[in-house]
Amino acid sequence: MKYGMIKDQNGIWHKLSKIILGAVKFGTDMSEELSFQVLDLYRDNGGNVIDTARCYCDWLENGHGVSEKTVGKWLTERDCREEFMLITKGGHPPMSDMEQSRLTKHDIFSDINESLEALRTDYIDLYFLHRDDEKVPVKTIMDSLDELVKLGKIRMVGASNWRAERILEANDYARRSGKTPFVASQIQWSYAVAKGKEAFGYGTLSMDDQQHQIYLKAEIPVLAYTSQANGVFSCGYKEDLSDIAKKHEVFYSEGNIELYQKLIKYCKKNEITPTQAALDYIIKNELNGFAIVGCSKLEQLQEILGITGSGLNL
Repeated sequence: MKYGMIKDQNGIWHKLSKIILGAVKFGTDMSEELSFQVLDLYRDNGGNVIDTARCYCDWLENGHGVSEKTVGKWLTERDCREEFMLITKGGHPPMSDMEQSRLTKHDIFSDINESLEALRTDYIDLYFLHRDDEKVPVKTIMDSLDELVKLGKIRMVGASNWRAERILEANDYARRSGKTPFVASQIQWSYAVAKGKEAFGYGTLSMDDQQHQIYLKAEIPVLAYTSQANGVFSCGYKEDLSDIAKKHEVFYSEGNIELYQKLIKYCKKNEITPTQAALDYIIKNELNGFAIVGCSKLEQLQEILGITGSGLNL
């Protein structure tokens, strides 16, 4: 397992697995038994970061809070809470009204308290706000998060689907006023480049060159979701992607055809799989990147954890 470091607001460095286990499907599309097996395999191979969220899987019947509850049950039964950097997220709009803002103090406190109960813990290591609303002043948001840190319910805070410029604005306010700053960002980032500003849903944000440079200069770590680009380069498509499936159309472009051809050559040279090569791009990037990965089978996680190579460079 490859590891990276994140520095908290107190200047203390924390060691995190470069491969972060995403828990979206735990307890719903994946049975509790299989979810536990995946978590066991991840732990046995040195993984120490689990990523979940309050809104997983609100889009499924009876799915609300199940991911967090499954993770919490596993941590309790294995008695291994202190071994893990636990990530969850709040402040997500209701699925029925994605334009609704949920960044008030009441919303944030309500979400974190429900998450703590579901996860069977009294603190979250790294807490992300799942969406932004730029009509809400950063002062209002950062003051609420800082209060949660002072209460001991959160140890570090991050921003998910926030523009890098807005994170810098929030951190500038936090530092000037003695509040807790964001220590990391979580956005969509993969070797394949998605088309469209909100390719993964309302309020989502994907990495681009401008954002990459800001994060690099500011030395802000980025946790990449959909880091495998929904497996677009792992399906064995033709080199020109002419047979690409509808589910991957968001990745069909001339630029991605060139990237795919380069990846195929890289895989042959390094004797690794396309999944491994694409993840190499994130975890061995010049930017301090961490790849959040999802899987539905043990074999998929075994492949992911077999990552080798020197890093795929664009």
